[in-house]
Order: sequence, then structure tokens, then C-alpha cells
Amino acid sequence: MNKSKPPHLYRCGFACFSLARENNCIYPRLYSRGFLQRCGGKPEKIMILSSLIKKISFLVLVFCLLTCVVISGCRKSRSRKAPASGQSTPAGAGKSAAEVSTENLSVSKSLREIISRGSGWSPILGSFYGKGLPDFKVGDITGKTQSLSDYRGKNVLVVMWATWCQPCLQEIPHLKALREIMPADKLAILAISSEPAGVIKAMAESENINYTVISYQGILPEPFSSIRGYPTIFFIKPDGTLKLVAEGMTRLGETKSIILAE
Repeated sequence: MNKSKPPHLYRCGFACFSLARENNCIYPRLYSRGFLQRCGGKPEKIMILSSLIKKISFLVLVFCLLTCVVISGCRKSRSRKAPASGQSTPAGAGKSAAEVSTENLSVSKSLREIISRGSGWSPILGSFYGKGLPDFKVGDITGKTQSLSDYRGKNVLVVMWATWCQPCLQEIPHLKALREIMPADKLAILAISSEPAGVIKAMAESENINYTVISYQGILPEPFSSIRGYPTIFFIKPDGTLKLVAEGMTRLGETKSIILAE
């Protein structure tokens, strides 16, 4: 004897597939006859479950994207110029802290140890270490002109950042704390962004930033123009030579250790 399915299941199956087409459902397997039987042949239950699964999938996707941004840092929106013919790429570019620490970087033993323990950041532009840096003049958000040469005799942090970069925003409390524990006659912090002054000023006020914030849309001299992403910090010695360039978010303890390292 042929055993046919109850008529209401056929009607339920037809109704569910119709609703799926109207709502661009991306879960066609949920509408199999076996699933309909387990749901009692009610399209309302199936559509509620489908909607719930789609919402959960969307939240998981957003979480994964945010996690990738936090871990990898923020890439610069404009493309980086390729090295000219015969020009070498700076040592350390595109490599992890562990990889760079094995190379012949011009850094002290204590700084090598800090690099080897680094988490979330890596040293880049190693070919510039130990060399003098070119001067630049830029205007801060208060209208004052800032020159790198004005800070000779102090440690200087040149922080490249952006307001849309999540790791940059997470780094702000660490820089604020550093500003509080290290006096201005020993350390200068210059945070430079290429965004409009109004955007930068609003962020500085909302975050109560206590260090120098700069908006500059021009092109800085190398190596400042050679960064690949945000945040990136240039650690400059009191004699004006480059100690280290850290790509990625550095925390208070790491930043202070790098400044104090010989």
C-alpha cells in the first residue's frame, strides 16, 4: 500500500519554500520534509528559526572582522610607493618581532630582549636605526608649529595614527599614562594624523589627550612616510637618532621599557 504524506505537510512545504524565495533565505536545507515533520509542519516555527540563525551568523561575522582588525592593526588607506629600481626595502619590513630579532639590527642587547618579548607589535624599517632623522615642521591642533629639531636633548615619540583605527584608540590611554609618569623635559610625544584638523581636535577633546596632537595632510620625509599601517611609533633618542620603529599597538610597560633601554 502506498503511504502518502499528510496533505498538510505538502501545503506546509509549499508555503515554506515560497516564503524562503520571497525573503531570499540562504538556508534551503532547513526546509526538507524531515525537518518539516520535526517542526510539526508549521512554517512559522521554521521561519523564526531561520531568522535566528541568520542573526547569529551576522554577529559571528562582525566579531571575526573586528578581531582581525584588532590583531593585525590598521592598514594605511593610501597605497605605499614601491621601492625604486636598485633601492632596497628597509630591513624588518613585513616580518614579525621574532623574525626581525634574529637579523643584524643596530640595537642594544636590552632592546633585543624587549623585541623578543613584544606582543601585538613588531619592529620595522631597521635600516634606519642609529641614523639621524630629517627635520620637519607641522602645525598642531592648537595652531602652534612643531619642529622635530625643537626637541633635541629629549626622547621623542612620533606616533602615526588615525581616529578610525581601533588599535590606535586602544593605545591612547597608554600614551596618556606615559605622559603623566614621564616629565615633559625628558619626553615629547607628537601624535600625527593625516585626517582633517576638526576630526582630530574632536577626538583629542573627547579622549582628554594630554600630549601634542597634529593634523598634517602633506608628505613627511623618510622614514616617516614609509610606514605601512597604524599605529606606528618612532622612538627617537635625545641625540636625534632613531632607536626603534614599532608597528602595531604597544602598551605602557613596553613603551616605557623601549624609551629607557640603552
